[in-house]
Amino acid sequence: MPKPTVIAARQLPELRAELVQWLQDPGEHGGPETWARGFAPQTAAQERRAAADWSTALKASELFYVSADMTRLAVSAGMALPAYRLHPEDLPATHGLLLWEEAVTDAHDTGDHAGAAVVAMSWAVHGGGVHVRAWAHREEWLTALAKGDPALGILDMTPAEVRTARQEYPYALVCMFSGYLPFARIPGWLAAAPADTSNLSLTEVEDHFRAATRIEQAERALLVTWLLMGQTLAREDREGAPRSSAKYIARIDPNLLTAVRYVRLRHQSIPQAAAGEGGGRGYRHRWIVRGHWRNHYYPSRKDHRPIWIEQHLKGPDGAPILDPEKLVNVLGR
Repeated sequence: MPKPTVIAARQLPELRAELVQWLQDPGEHGGPETWARGFAPQTAAQERRAAADWSTALKASELFYVSADMTRLAVSAGMALPAYRLHPEDLPATHGLLLWEEAVTDAHDTGDHAGAAVVAMSWAVHGGGVHVRAWAHREEWLTALAKGDPALGILDMTPAEVRTARQEYPYALVCMFSGYLPFARIPGWLAAAPADTSNLSLTEVEDHFRAATRIEQAERALLVTWLLMGQTLAREDREGAPRSSAKYIARIDPNLLTAVRYVRLRHQSIPQAAAGEGGGRGYRHRWIVRGHWRNHYYPSRKDHRPIWIEQHLKGPDGAPILDPEKLVNVLGR
């Protein structure tokens, strides 16, 4: 099995700059013509306008990179997300491009973009809600697209056809679909979710989630990622583009920012000995520790004083998260 494609946080500013440039390119292989190709004239004109609109939105976007641990938490919590009305203050920015270190949707689907799992979302606040677009790794999309389906009479793509597709989509991300999340109203796919998932087993939650469309899976992951970023459970670091990339980006557009907000879990590891070596107590899961006060001894003062311990995740690195269906509790307003 081929190794999954991974884009590093430091690559995101340059990738965004290239997408902006491509979506502004009026040439034959530019974004507007590529998006419009194959549509009837009226729809093709709409696709060209959409390319221009998303170029503008990407230029104004803040960049976010979500670590693998944080991604898994968002997907787990997304399974149990109850009916929820999105609010403007839930968003970390009015315009954004967010890349997850791991895919947040199933890797297989039907349709023109079969097999391409969603790894990124861009958004722009407009009117009473948020327009979103989902993105996948280009090479994974091409690999899936090149395979035919004998049952449907679809032949494998020829090497020449693959080269043409790669020329039409020259950068590492390809847009899969678009959607809209309204403010103060429950999205259509979420309206069917139970208001309280605490009485459901993990199997029941997973069954509901897996039955969802890929669009729903991606939007759930995005919404939960936004909400978790507003919790003390997450922490952010700044990561800049390499110097060579910064110079390249400046040539494309000197107004494009080159910093990425790297989102990670606020995590405390259990020492290896405590994880089962050396006779210590073995922990095979991670769990959320709620924010709490703790009496801390200060030798210089020879007394205890209360200190606040922020909410964090505890347990061995890489271990599964305990009771993922309950993680939605951190999303309460």
